[in-house]
Amino acid sequence: MKVQVLSVHPAIELNTHQVLVSVGTDTHKFIFTTEVNQVGEHLLQTTRGDRPFSEVFRFNQRVAMNVTNLVVKLYNGETVELPADVGIFVTPETALSKQKPFEHSILANTDSQPSKAVDRETRQKAIAIVEELPESLLDEAVKFLESLYVKGE
Repeated sequence: MKVQVLSVHPAIELNTHQVLVSVGTDTHKFIFTTEVNQVGEHLLQTTRGDRPFSEVFRFNQRVAMNVTNLVVKLYNGETVELPADVGIFVTPETALSKQKPFEHSILANTDSQPSKAVDRETRQKAIAIVEELPESLLDEAVKFLESLYVKGE
């Protein structure tokens, strides 16, 4: 089924947008929230859809990313022509049937990849950035760091 973003409008709350999306003949309204936080010397902009959005597109991550990218462009003042095609929605069964087993992936075989030592200066910079994060982002930062597989000597 074809997925289109039909409209994006500011919602009632600050930094939120109401997004109207069609999936085939069905339409859905989602709320997207954008946060901008300072991480060290950099601004980090995060835009995410509400729980219903995550549930509808759980097995259609590329489509979800395309929808989110359109919201980000509009938030940043870029011109976007709507309605916009953002991909093809597939059933959970179809999505699962297209998955490749992870054990055959080159990413799974980390022992064959050369390990690089993380130098002390890089490690200290990373610690400093994490220490400067606001309390509200610490859980998310820890989850992100845990998701990385870094082999250091």
